[in-house]
Amino acid sequence: MPESKPDYRRLREELDVVMTELQREDLDVDKALEYYKRGLELIRKLEKHLDDAENKIQDIKTKFEQK
Repeated sequence: MPESKPDYRRLREELDVVMTELQREDLDVDKALEYYKRGLELIRKLEKHLDDAENKIQDIKTKFEQK
């Protein structure tokens, strides 16, 4: 079965984990860079989810207003 696209909640939960890890005082620099990169990737995906939701809302409003 193909892997499903992660939903907003899972992405947000993963970002929360990344942020928690980045706040650790004993985190080494290489690991911090990995977490930082992953955090940026997650933010980009979350923003896309929000943009898609906003577009869907606009489509629904437009269709509703046409009736």
